[in-house]
Amino acid sequence: MQQQPEPGGPLACLTSLVTPPAAGGNVLDWDGLTERYPRGFPDDYKEFMRVYGEGLFDDFLGVVPPVSEVYPNDPGANVEGVTADAELTAEELEYDAPELLIGWGFTVDADLLCWRADSPDPNKWRTVIWRRHWAEPECWSHFDCGMVELLCRFAARDITEHWTFELRYAGARFFHDRDVKRYRQSRIDPWGAEGPPKL
Repeated sequence: MQQQPEPGGPLACLTSLVTPPAAGGNVLDWDGLTERYPRGFPDDYKEFMRVYGEGLFDDFLGVVPPVSEVYPNDPGANVEGVTADAELTAEELEYDAPELLIGWGFTVDADLLCWRADSPDPNKWRTVIWRRHWAEPECWSHFDCGMVELLCRFAARDITEHWTFELRYAGARFFHDRDVKRYRQSRIDPWGAEGPPKL
């Protein structure tokens, strides 16, 4: 049985809006990742990985892990890959501090979601969205909240100034990449009005 999120915390808010995968998220050795990711990770991200894992919200917004268990050979399917893309983009667009960006997500529109790592304490990092199809400087949006709180706002459709949706269902859905891959192999659309059948 999965450990329950802290009552009243951002993850509890998210689980009230979006059902987590029944099989849980990713199992990660955070201590073993210290050398690869010396700046560490916020606690809410670690909890998100435990409960939800790598995957996709509403066939639109993806969250990447430090190490992918589903696509281990895809260099873009982890934090390193999204971070490299974010840093290069920020350098090209003369963002004030490209080296502070650590990527944790993306959208199907090729937007990037990052932390701005301007504190030695990862729990103080705020979130940044880069919108690929917006002009400068509006393409950079800074949010005074952590990753999971931003995902809560996404699931509640509280940031419609950034993204609008025409979904075939009410609410929000999340599927782990392992399930998305299985549905794709079985030619099943998990984003239909009735939801996918159990595999």
